[in-house]
This record gives sequence, C-alpha cells and structure tokens, in this order.
Amino acid sequence: RVSPGSPTHLDQATLRKFPAMSKPAAEPTSIGMCPPVGDDTHNTPKIQAHKSGWDCTNWDLDTQQPHGGQEWNTIPNFLEDFSVTTNFLGPPRKALAACAGALQHIEHYPAANFEPAHSELAAWIQPHDPADVSARMMLGNGASELIDLVTRIGAHPGDFTVRSEAQYKEYERAALADGRTMVAPTSENNFGIMALVNPCNPTGEYFTVERMKKYIEDTCSNNTTVLVDESMQLWLGPGWREDSLVSQREWVRNLFETRDVSVYIIHSWTKIWSCPGLRLGSVVAPTPEHIAALKKHQVPWSLNVFALEFLSSAVKDDEFLQQTWQIVPRLRAQTSEQLVKMFPSWEVHGEAWLSWLWVDTKDTGVATEAVRLCKAAGVPIRNGGMGYNLPTFIRIKVASSEKTDVLLRALEPLVGR
Repeated sequence: RVSPGSPTHLDQATLRKFPAMSKPAAEPTSIGMCPPVGDDTHNTPKIQAHKSGWDCTNWDLDTQQPHGGQEWNTIPNFLEDFSVTTNFLGPPRKALAACAGALQHIEHYPAANFEPAHSELAAWIQPHDPADVSARMMLGNGASELIDLVTRIGAHPGDFTVRSEAQYKEYERAALADGRTMVAPTSENNFGIMALVNPCNPTGEYFTVERMKKYIEDTCSNNTTVLVDESMQLWLGPGWREDSLVSQREWVRNLFETRDVSVYIIHSWTKIWSCPGLRLGSVVAPTPEHIAALKKHQVPWSLNVFALEFLSSAVKDDEFLQQTWQIVPRLRAQTSEQLVKMFPSWEVHGEAWLSWLWVDTKDTGVATEAVRLCKAAGVPIRNGGMGYNLPTFIRIKVASSEKTDVLLRALEPLVGR
C-alpha cells in the first residue's frame, strides 16, 4: 500500500474515481499461471478431458484461455479459416501496401503517442467531435491488451459478471487472472465489473444503443465498471456510428458523474480489417483522466510501425467498408439457406449482417464430427464446446461461395444423422 506523503501517494479524489489503484494486490491463483514443477494440476481429470476432447492446437489448456484461429498453419491442405470471425475480404489492399511501406521505418522507434494514427482513428470513429474522442481514447496491442489493462487498473474492485456466459472469453480470463470471482448479473449480486459483447460473439445477439443503455442502467448498481465490446458492431452498416455507445458522450459522462458507473467502449480492429496478425485495438473511456490512469501502466510502443501505418490507411478506405456491407449479408443468407436445406434440424442464430453463423446442430456427436470433417477438408470451424461449453454448437465464418462450397461438401457425410 502507498503511504500518505510518499512520492507516489494518490489523492482521495483520484482513488474514488479509480478504485482499482488502491485495492490490494490479488493473491496469486492458478488461473493464467504455470503450476510449479511436481504439481499434479496437469493430471487433473478436467484438464485431461479438455486435452482429449478438444483440438487445442497451439494453446496450453493448463494455463491459457483457448480462442479460434490457431489451426491455419498446421493443416497441409488449408484453404480458409472458418473458425474465426474476421472479414472474408481480407485486409484492405491499400492498408497492406502502407504496412509494407513501413519496412523503411523499421530502424526507428514507433511514435510513443501513436500519432498520427491515433487522431485519424478518433476522427473516423466520431467525425463530429474527434477531439473529444481522441482525448478519451487509447490504442493497444489488440483489444486483449486493453481488456487486461482496464480490468486490472481502471475498474472498480469486486466481483465480475457478464451478460452472456457464451461470449468472447478474454474478459472472463482477465477478471479471473485479477483475482475476481464470477457471479450472475442479478440485482442480488453486487459486482464491481461487468463485460458485454455487442453483438455477442458467438451467439450473434445484438442490442441497439437504446436497449444497451437501458440494460446498463437497470443492471448496474452505483460504483460499477462496464466494458462494452463493439468490435463486431461495424458490420451493422453505414449507420453503425449512430448505434454505437461512442455516440452517447453525454450519457456516458452523466452516468459516471452521478452514479460513478464507468463505461468503457472497446474495439478490436483486427476483425473488420482482417488483420489479427498485426494486433490493433482501442478503448474509449468516460473521461481523459481514466485514460491517463491506464497509460501509466501501459508498456511503451505496444503498437509497431506496421500496425500504425496500416491503421492510418484503413480508416481512409471507405470503399472497403461499402463492399463489406453489400457482400457479407448476401453470402451469410446463402450459407444459412444451404445449411438448413442440408440439415433441417439445425438452427442458425445471429443477426443477418454478421460475419459468422452460430449453428446449433442439436447433437454433441454431430458437432464434434463436423469439426473433424471440416478440418480434414482444410476449412476448420469453431467447436462450441471449446471455451463456450456449448458442445452441440459450431461457429462458421462467412466466406466466398467457392470456399463455402468446400465446407458444405465436407459436411455431406452428416446428412441424415
């Protein structure tokens, strides 16, 4: 603990706004840590069951939270990664060219303030008031870095909750690693932090901005931190900004000032621009003071010159987004119709404009076999049992008709089961 009068002592007003700064360090847990040599954790039935039942590829299930996207370089006949939710169009070509051009700057350090990419992203997110967003925004090495920072540094102390247990698991991983206990989002539970993924990945459920605001107001008590992930919200179409919480500056500010509820809006830009290999994320906080508190704990240069040049170019490519909004819904509808025709009992979930399909096969064995068949055909899909604990579900990325045809042919042995 910091003693009054010490050089790093924080005033009480700052501690009230950012209570995570004053909470004692959490006791180390086995979550996210390697067990000591000789520990029998590696031989527990739960861990071993996961290893035998899941194709975890590069993940160490004893220490890490598994995600999709790890099989592409282990499949000899690889064609398309249907296990992820990135844009099937691939990265914008102009942004790729800008990224390649950054090779000439590899001998120099990237800008510590991430400029001009930082200001350009802020102006693109909120053209009507870029200065306000820029002051409240921070870039990171993918959304994962920022999720971890906000959870450890910028959040209220206390338990952790989610709106849906079947949602992107990085929020849960960060909270558990911070020593928090996960509870249900009910009025009886006094949680300190809540994470909402909107639209929810993988279920595809979407809250409009007014519905999201009401949910937060009704569910959260005073002195709460809310992390809203809008990474997949851009697929909504040209009106995505108006339906984003970033557009609700006064509501966010009022909620913080009157109830001490801090709403952070997080984006992973690797999905819409299909660049997970670069790692690009941002967070918009309630106030500039929140961002200043996070920056004190962020390692310098967490974005390299390639990511910054890519970002500067991508935000200027309106044509790429127009193509995405025109093509993805059509291909998704086409894939959904073909799946239901082949498998009448299967149910496809999610908004019509999303970059993936969340499919309930109604049978754990069928889902497991679907995963195996698709990987063998070079088109891996996501197993709903891995991480989400929904073993009858599979997640399939929206892709070109030609590549989707390969996936559908791979699934043909399951017809009639």
